[in-house]
Amino acid sequence: MRSRLTPSLLFMLAVPFAGCSNDTTSDPKSTFDQPAYAIQSMVFGTDGSTGTTSYISLLPSLETQADLKLSAAQEFPGYTPADPSDGALFVGSGEAPTFTRYDVDDAGGWINEGTISFAKYTSLPMVGSVYVTPTKSYAPVNTTGHVIWDPEAIAITGEIAGPAEIPQVRDGGLLVQRSYGNEVRDGKVFQPYYFSSADFHSYVGISQISVIDSATDQVTGVLDVGCPHFHVSSHDDAGNLYFSNGQGSISAAVLVADQPKNCFARIKRGETTVDPTFTTFFKDLTGGREGSNFYYLNDQIALINVYHAERDNITAATTQADVDYSPNYHLWTVDLRTMQAQPLAGLDFGGGQFAAFRIDDRTFLAIPAADYASTSVYEVLASGTAEKRFETEGWTFKMFRVR
Repeated sequence: MRSRLTPSLLFMLAVPFAGCSNDTTSDPKSTFDQPAYAIQSMVFGTDGSTGTTSYISLLPSLETQADLKLSAAQEFPGYTPADPSDGALFVGSGEAPTFTRYDVDDAGGWINEGTISFAKYTSLPMVGSVYVTPTKSYAPVNTTGHVIWDPEAIAITGEIAGPAEIPQVRDGGLLVQRSYGNEVRDGKVFQPYYFSSADFHSYVGISQISVIDSATDQVTGVLDVGCPHFHVSSHDDAGNLYFSNGQGSISAAVLVADQPKNCFARIKRGETTVDPTFTTFFKDLTGGREGSNFYYLNDQIALINVYHAERDNITAATTQADVDYSPNYHLWTVDLRTMQAQPLAGLDFGGGQFAAFRIDDRTFLAIPAADYASTSVYEVLASGTAEKRFETEGWTFKMFRVR
């Protein structure tokens, strides 16, 4: 049996990952005819860190099918971020600061089209990149800085220094952490940051969002928000942006009296400031329960993951790991018109993370088992219920259309 993930891996694997949110249809430059959908999964090593392996499976369709096995997938060591760009597929190394561009032929073959290295800026493997346009992407380095590169030319073109307004350390030793969610809107990149202890057991009750103008490659503002652990982002069709905590800060809020409670916030369309009328604490919607992973779904409906502590018999001996790996999380919907929340029909209780993906005007959910050894993939239907499509091995944390 696999052991639990280390905190750094567990809380890194929250949704969505680096990229232009989870609207994941790539503008296909590829000359191949058949559609290709990527499903990315991880299988964790015996100590939750060493020996971790990433897998990318390619499918011609996302309809209901047999359970997905990883034996036919492409295998990569460690965590290897993958994203579509202009019909191609960029994949990180997991062992070096590089991205490799692949085209995928109609038979599922992978065609290596070149590798870009960021070794001048970091010795660490890349955690992702923000794909702004087919010819511009921002690769994160040194926590709050970025390297500008061209995915089409596979070449580095510049740098963006980390903003001075976002400190590396806050509140007596809590470290700045880069969120894996970000949003690109109206030529601007909105990149959140939060502050935590190295073991992700303590959080500062403030997150910050840097605003980068992609025309000038300059940070034009830094926003302070009174919520911890901004790790997840999404947007609606009107252009409103939403930010919330990931799962990691739930256990802290549940078990430690002086830890900040979790909430989500909005930046309205056309604006670059946080809407002060919208910020909402999860506990105020869920009968006092903590929540995370606010994700805008459609038609003024959002998803949140709610921890049902009453099913876990919390005592003074309960640890944060007990909460982190509990099987007693459930997805709820939030009606943003009424700010009423309720459990999503068609689902059972699951693990503390979930991943949501909007692909071809459809929404899919990946919900892991509590030990992250398997994942159930559902589609959210127009009726407001979820219908299971297939099961995967490992923790399936990303799905997107390559072309």
